[in-house]
Amino acid sequence: MKFFKGAMVAFVTLLSVSANAAFIDFNSYTTSSIANQHHSGDATASTDGSELTLDGNLWVYITDTFEIQTGTMLYFTLNSFGAEAEVYGLGFNNSNNVTPNTFFQLGGSETSRQNQIATYTFGDGVVDFAIDVGSFFTGTFSNFVFILDADNIAGTVSTFSNVEICSVGDVCLTTSSTPSAPTSVDAPSPGIILAMSLVLLAGGRRIFN
Repeated sequence: MKFFKGAMVAFVTLLSVSANAAFIDFNSYTTSSIANQHHSGDATASTDGSELTLDGNLWVYITDTFEIQTGTMLYFTLNSFGAEAEVYGLGFNNSNNVTPNTFFQLGGSETSRQNQIATYTFGDGVVDFAIDVGSFFTGTFSNFVFILDADNIAGTVSTFSNVEICSVGDVCLTTSSTPSAPTSVDAPSPGIILAMSLVLLAGGRRIFN
């Protein structure tokens, strides 16, 4: 009985110090446009709020408090349709301006000054990502930016879904549920790589280091 009580106390203590992360509900936000970067199209949330679809040539953001710490991971799924855009990307900032050092380019026909993740090739369809954002920059940001840049192309569409920001100690839905595993683009230590490989291989996930 004493052991059982001790185990329960330890379990409750663990729960008390672990925050629960959650997928972003895009229906809870209104999207705004980055200055001089919304030339055509619109951003639309899905009925259940799990997806944000961009069509045309636009950079939009949602506003909240986004804390990026060392070890903070960004999980999401990207899908693209129609024609290939010049830049597929996302990132964070605190102003209505382009800030390449806190943005990520995921793919596209052109290369920007953003941090180059570049593991998405048009035609891949649905691809899951896991970005170790905290290894690129840290800070508190008010804007979460989503990018579909297509200045000279018509008919571009991209969808961001199951977007989740997880800091150290958070209980993440992405890593505790069963969808196909994210494409890892960070550079963890050899021990972490081994652990991730075992977990991700079990889930059929691809790893990019």
